[in-house]
Amino acid sequence: MRTCKKCVLDNSIPELEFDRAGICNFCLDWEKREQERLKEKENLPKIIEQIKKDGQGKDYDILIGLSGGCDSSYCLHLLIELGLRPFCFTIDNGWNRDRESDENILKMVEKLKVPFYRYTIDNEKFNELYWSFIKGGIKNLEAISDHLIFATTYELADKYNIRWTCSGGNLATESIMPRSFGEEDPRDLFFIKSVYKKMIGQKLTGLPMLPLWKEQYYRLIKRFEKINLLDYFEYNRNEAAKILSEKYNWREYGEKHCESLLTWWFQNYYLPIKFKIDKRKAHFSSLICSGQMAREEALVRLGESPVYPKIGWEEECLKYPIKGYFDYPNSYHIRRVVMWLYKIWKFWRPKKILQ
Repeated sequence: MRTCKKCVLDNSIPELEFDRAGICNFCLDWEKREQERLKEKENLPKIIEQIKKDGQGKDYDILIGLSGGCDSSYCLHLLIELGLRPFCFTIDNGWNRDRESDENILKMVEKLKVPFYRYTIDNEKFNELYWSFIKGGIKNLEAISDHLIFATTYELADKYNIRWTCSGGNLATESIMPRSFGEEDPRDLFFIKSVYKKMIGQKLTGLPMLPLWKEQYYRLIKRFEKINLLDYFEYNRNEAAKILSEKYNWREYGEKHCESLLTWWFQNYYLPIKFKIDKRKAHFSSLICSGQMAREEALVRLGESPVYPKIGWEEECLKYPIKGYFDYPNSYHIRRVVMWLYKIWKFWRPKKILQ
C-alpha cells in the first residue's frame, strides 16, 4: 500500500496518481484551487453588494439551508455579520439528531431572530427510496439526500423570490473527495427514478424532485445564483466551532456530516463494510491540505475503527449484490452536454444579466 507523502490517500483509490516527490494528484489539485480561491475572495464586497441589490424590495436577500453542523451554522453567523437578511430552512427526513443538530439550529435562529422553515418530507417514502438504493447495490446512498436538498432549495428560492442561495461547501474541509467514493450523480433524477422503479416496481412520487429541464429553468431563466461563502474567508473549523459555542451555545456533534444518524451510519458502516471505502481519508486529507490537521494525527485516527449508530439495517444491507451508476438507465450523457452548453452560455452571456 502506497500513501501520499502529504495527505492520507492511498493507492486503493483507483484515480490516485503520484508525482516524483510522492505527492498525490488530489493534493496538487488542491493547491491550484486554493490559489484560485485566494484570487476570488477579493470579489466578496462586490458580491455582497450585488446580493443586497437583488434583494431590494423583497423580504429576504439570501436563502440558506441549515443542518446544525459547523459549516452551515457558521455561514449563518457570517451572513448576519455581513448585514444580509437570510431566510433559513432545514429538511426533516426523520433522521436528524435531535439533541445535536436540531438544537443547534433552533439556538441560532432564535437568538438571531431570523425566519426559519422546517421542510418536513414523507419519512416513509424517503426510507423506501433509500432502501431501493440499498437493494439496488448502489454505493452513494446519500445521492438521495443531496437531490432532495437541490430540489428543496430551488423550490423555496422560487417560492420566496430569493435569487441567491448560500452553501456551506468549502475548500478547507471538503475539497478532496475521489469520484470512486460515489460516482452516482445526485442531480440525475432519471437515474434515481430508474433504481426505485426497478427495486420497488412503482413510479416514484411524493418527494421533492428536480428534473433536468426544471433545473435549467431555474438557472437560465430565473437566474438563481449560489455562493460558497466560507471560501471567501480563511475558514478554520475549530475556530468557527469555538465562536459558535461562545455566541450561541452551539454543541459539537462529532465527525463531519454526522448531524444525521443516517448519514453517520452510511459513511461509517455501509461504505467501509460493504465497499471498503473510508471517507475519513478524504475528510482528513482536506484538513491536512488546509493546515487544520497533522498527517500523523490523521493516520492515528484512521487506525481506529469508525464509530456508527446501529439502526437495525446492518445485516440486511449486506445481502444485495454491488452495482453501479451505469447498471441502471441514467441521463449521464445528456447532462454532460447540458453542462457544457451552460458553461458556454455563462461565459458569453452579457454582463448586464448580473445586474
